[in-house]
Amino acid sequence: MTLWYLARAAGVMALVLFTVTASLGALGAGSREPERRFWLQYVHRSAAVTGLILLLAHVVAVITDSYVSVSASVLVLPFSSGYRPFAVTVGVLAMYGLVLAAVVGAARGRLARSAAFTKRWRSIHIAASVGWLLSIGHSLLAGTDRGTPWMLAITLSCLAAVAISVAVRMRSRAVQASTPLSLARAGRIR
Repeated sequence: MTLWYLARAAGVMALVLFTVTASLGALGAGSREPERRFWLQYVHRSAAVTGLILLLAHVVAVITDSYVSVSASVLVLPFSSGYRPFAVTVGVLAMYGLVLAAVVGAARGRLARSAAFTKRWRSIHIAASVGWLLSIGHSLLAGTDRGTPWMLAITLSCLAAVAISVAVRMRSRAVQASTPLSLARAGRIR
């Protein structure tokens, strides 16, 4: 039963850290101040790495625990879990998206020399956003605590944090786009 508690705690904390990562990613991308952007990206990456470590702990604990019937085959064979197959598959897909974004992010420095990669970076990095959204779905569908008030509060708080961060970023972009310099660059002011 100890492994099951570890799996639950690691899963919840991974969700919280990926929420911090997503929120800071949204806020950092909109920042025009170099020092502020540096620190936001630093904490963004640190939270992502810590989240990945907790995700690994979550996956290993779930697979090795006998409380539920989840084997390692679920990582490659969708819907093969004996425990809530759809919910576990959503979690596996979330993991794929988050790991893909992490691997590409770790290689970004080397790949940035390629103009083609630089143009595609944001479209590849969207896998992290999809992974985060799927992890929200996984937490609502899979956990034994999914219906408890505290878990619903954590999940809804995670949703709210990212929504607010994205709204702040969009507002910042709109304000910046309406400045005289931006309008002049776009050819709207002569």
